[in-house]
Amino acid sequence: MTRLSRRSAHDIRAVDRAATRIEEQSVILERHLAAEGRAEEQLRHLRHATGLITRSANDGVQAYRRASVAIRAETEREDADPDEVRRATEELRTARARMLAALEVAGRHYPAATADEPDDRAGLPGASAE
Repeated sequence: MTRLSRRSAHDIRAVDRAATRIEEQSVILERHLAAEGRAEEQLRHLRHATGLITRSANDGVQAYRRASVAIRAETEREDADPDEVRRATEELRTARARMLAALEVAGRHYPAATADEPDDRAGLPGASAE
């Protein structure tokens, strides 16, 4: 095991695990929303999934930051192995892309609000009337 892999492998795997958790939660949420007809329960499932997805994304972002710092520190060393740096960089890019793709899929459950559209939350539990 090289110096760089000791410093970055765990965090690169953590980014990839975060992507897996986000993908899994998105599938679970989809199942729950399809099976539940009541708006209140759908909203409860959506809120629960949002919390889990947010925590997983935050974990992935922090792991990405740590791995990036380790890779950058390795590139500054005189005895750095350029092939090892390239490999770790590519693994980190792949894990990051997978996490971003998982977030994109999960984000489809959350319609974007625009200034031209009325607030669709009106009438939902927990929504405040303005």
